[in-house]
Amino acid sequence: MSEQIQVEIITPKQVALAKNAESVFISGIEGEMEIFKDHISLITFLKAGKIIVKDGNNSEIFFSTGGTVEFNNNKLSILLDNFFNSSQFQSDEISNLKKNAENKLTNKDISDEEVYLNNQIIDQINNLKN
Repeated sequence: MSEQIQVEIITPKQVALAKNAESVFISGIEGEMEIFKDHISLITFLKAGKIIVKDGNNSEIFFSTGGTVEFNNNKLSILLDNFFNSSQFQSDEISNLKKNAENKLTNKDISDEEVYLNNQIIDQINNLKN
């Protein structure tokens, strides 16, 4: 009997990842969690952070600024606005994402929610090397 789950990571541009894995670590708005086979069904929002797809001794690490997660019947669907794999963590695109978040924080008219979300993006980008 397989101990794996189906994982799909989808962006507006493409299906970025489709594979079976033993578990997936995410940063949900309720906190960090790892989803295994037969996990309780859930729908939640992601905050900015790493997504770690584990299969045996192998792990693939990704980053997103947020999205939506649904898990049901051992199928995990992650819908993201943007998606970076670990080879892109030092890319200009990630640097620009951080600069844009920092620039948004200089606007005194942004909401508390926007301040929180942009600070999350900056903090998580700073922690990508960890």
